[in-house]
Amino acid sequence: MTRYILVRIAQAIPVLFGVTLFTFLMSHLTPGDPVLIFALGKPLSPERAEQIRHQYGLDKPLWEQYGDYMGNLLHGDLGRGLHDQRPVWDTISEAIVPTVQLTLCGLAVALALGVTLGILAAIFHNSWLDSLAMAIALIGVSTPVFYLGLLLLFAFSFQIHLFPATGISGWKTMVLPAVTIGFASSAYIARLVRSSMLEVLRQDYVTTARAKGLVQRVVVTRHALKNALIPVVTYFGIQLAGLLTGAVVTEQIFSRPGLGRVAITAINNRDFPLIQGTVLVTAVVYVLVSLVVDLSYAVIDPRIRYE
Repeated sequence: MTRYILVRIAQAIPVLFGVTLFTFLMSHLTPGDPVLIFALGKPLSPERAEQIRHQYGLDKPLWEQYGDYMGNLLHGDLGRGLHDQRPVWDTISEAIVPTVQLTLCGLAVALALGVTLGILAAIFHNSWLDSLAMAIALIGVSTPVFYLGLLLLFAFSFQIHLFPATGISGWKTMVLPAVTIGFASSAYIARLVRSSMLEVLRQDYVTTARAKGLVQRVVVTRHALKNALIPVVTYFGIQLAGLLTGAVVTEQIFSRPGLGRVAITAINNRDFPLIQGTVLVTAVVYVLVSLVVDLSYAVIDPRIRYE
């Protein structure tokens, strides 16, 4: 197991290096002058513009700028933002906390709703309950996140006044954003659990368990569900990384701070260090989540071993 983890970490190094190179080139070669954006539309003399470029090292050749960036990165320094002069890591660490909270709450909604609907649909296959569960899943797959968020805001904030529309203080401010990002994921999870459970329930060991006189609840929870969760865990890992770094739509709708809004602001401002730091943190999250998901297979299914 330890050797497998080390190999995966070694494989991730060139991936992260490629991410830093690609992000650096894309951010620097995209049209637009960060110095003019830095000036906020105010006229700049050529001397002042050249002074700003020299101050931030933007007058150096690209290869030399990338070398400086990698040198600082190897020492744990992501640089400073061009606009606020704050350390990039401080900005990202502050923004990632509310994003993590939103992501975990959204995934909790997705798992609770998706697994429940999937199990019910599989147990009561070809019944009205199966049709209802899959209809809810179809609605979740078909409804855009921004549209669902606006509907929830209109219904529960502006009409019923049950939950606040914006803010991050208190658990009530988390309900609507969590349901918004969790509902679509729950639809995919429900479909995965249903198909996987239908396959597992036909296996011989499940038939044997039923022949022993075990009740349906024990057969499902102790024998079938665990083996049916591997595809769900794979999707869960993808969603965890994706929502953690891409909940920008939900954050914009509910005016929540987060990593997505930081990335959008950095791109609009052509803030090279902040763009590169945000993308790098995103890539690291994907690598770590992928590794944890792979290792969790052995916990779920003892037949899987990593040598």
